[in-house]
Amino acid sequence: MNENLSEMVKDQTEPAPVVFSETDLDLPDNAEEEETGAPVEERLLIGITPFSAWFEANATQFTNINRVQVAIRGVNPDETLIMAVNDGSGEEDEEGNPKRNLRVFENADTHPVLDLPASEMQVYNNGFKILYPYNDGISIKCYGVRTGLIAVFCNNINGSLIPYAVTRIKRKDDEIEVVTRDSAEVVEKLGGTLDGETLQLRYKQVAKAIDELTTNQDGINWLLERQAEIKDINHHLQIDNIIIDTLA
Repeated sequence: MNENLSEMVKDQTEPAPVVFSETDLDLPDNAEEEETGAPVEERLLIGITPFSAWFEANATQFTNINRVQVAIRGVNPDETLIMAVNDGSGEEDEEGNPKRNLRVFENADTHPVLDLPASEMQVYNNGFKILYPYNDGISIKCYGVRTGLIAVFCNNINGSLIPYAVTRIKRKDDEIEVVTRDSAEVVEKLGGTLDGETLQLRYKQVAKAIDELTTNQDGINWLLERQAEIKDINHHLQIDNIIIDTLA
């Protein structure tokens, strides 16, 4: 147990979150009609819950992560969350169990996560990622970092998660508003011609493959394949934001 949260989740330069301000709106408690007679669209909200409580309720869904229940004098198991995480090496012990590493998250009782079931969780050296299927058209990727949670809203298109908005959840927040985007608009943009020069400026690593990429769909597919190989939250967020900019 050689790491703690302050060591795992280092300060990072994060992309500016997309901010949605409703301070000038007069939203009623119910979906009443405005003077024009048009119904007021209801806000879609998701509750926030402590990381330790959420993990206790959802840990059995993940085959690559187990909670380690230990009794240590002076240590509150809700505040200090200990996990055994599959290291991905494919190695096994004498009993056939995959090799795992211990990860320690401090202040887990105050660290925010979405109060939803998840389909996937990954733990990296500088934090964790949780994937939440919200509905048939939207999934939410959340990155747990030292200062809170970063949510990336994605359209589910042809089996791929296409990011379209980023927002940040702080420890004091108790809910998050769902950001939506018309998937038909995204599909149309995916069929457009890729601006290869701009993509190379945004992500230099694409240079070797750029001649083979002609449409936005080609470019996004390449970026998503690249992202699947990465185990660093900063790099994940970089690619998410490049995709958002490409399809803006």
